[in-house]
Amino acid sequence: MTRVFVTGANGFMGSRIVHHLAARGYEVVALVGSDLDCRNLADLSVETRPIDLTDERSVLLALEGGDLLVHNAACYSFWQPDPEHIYRVNVTGTQHVMRAARLHGYRKIVYTSSTATLTPSINRELETEESLFDLRSFQGHYKCSKVIAEMAVMREIASGLPVTIVHPTTVVGRGDRRPTPTGTLIVHFLNGIMLAYADTMLNVVDVDDVAEGHILALERGETGRQYILGSENLSMSDITVMLSELTGIPAPRVRIPPRLLLWAGHAAEWVANHVTHRPPIVDVEAALHALSNRASDSGRAQKELGYAPAPARVALAKAAQWFLEAGMCRERARRRVAAHGRLDAFLAQIEPGA
Repeated sequence: MTRVFVTGANGFMGSRIVHHLAARGYEVVALVGSDLDCRNLADLSVETRPIDLTDERSVLLALEGGDLLVHNAACYSFWQPDPEHIYRVNVTGTQHVMRAARLHGYRKIVYTSSTATLTPSINRELETEESLFDLRSFQGHYKCSKVIAEMAVMREIASGLPVTIVHPTTVVGRGDRRPTPTGTLIVHFLNGIMLAYADTMLNVVDVDDVAEGHILALERGETGRQYILGSENLSMSDITVMLSELTGIPAPRVRIPPRLLLWAGHAAEWVANHVTHRPPIVDVEAALHALSNRASDSGRAQKELGYAPAPARVALAKAAQWFLEAGMCRERARRRVAAHGRLDAFLAQIEPGA
């Protein structure tokens, strides 16, 4: 049986990749980080191994004995008290994984990059895999770290390592326990504390579709080929209205100019860095994201891999349901959504018997 190793296997996206691989009959080895929170894998019987991406020997030992590899692990955070941590995990960790994969002779590797590494499209045109990045145009440690890491992976590809790169867009859905920056927005909406928004453009996709896209890339993707894994392009206004229709929670009406959000991000980060030492309410990288157009085109993945994502409404509904059931929302929010009734009714239509 083919053994597939998955880094970041206990995380949001990684755990869904593990679930989908197991459902397809692969023998999965789940490589988990130091937090060892494996609740997202609790319903599976898979081998787990500890891995410290910043320790090259740990990575070399963890990857021993595999055939295929999905390197999904990353520090997905727009703010850290020590920004160097983002680079140690995302850049140095990726270099360690690629070297170990070469030494162990892996037959195929899928590397999880991000649409953050692509140059934002201009005039609301769609960004594609050909939207080449320019490191000088990037601001924010997360995005810069992913660009540098992807450059390292491309050098490995040039020297013969069989890697396919995928670029997930704005991913939402079940298992987002921390939650991610995008998940935090949905939780804030559900809890009624999203009082305003910056009307940026996002491509929203369900985590289960992204997990399936990883497997398709593993099975069908060409070495050196890159694939955007997304679904539907929506404005933030579209997203809040869609969530409101599903949950009965009013959408915010105040639209913040993105540049005002950027100013607020600088102020909030100063307070976080010098006073509270806790994540800011809004950060600079999220504000910069709001200043750019992140509308994406997944046509290549659909044509070449057979990738078929669900509409964004499905992704948002599944995410909202998971946050409500996971206890991450106030009791008032849960009662309001239950009384509204549309979220459960919609999910019953798309997932009968679930």
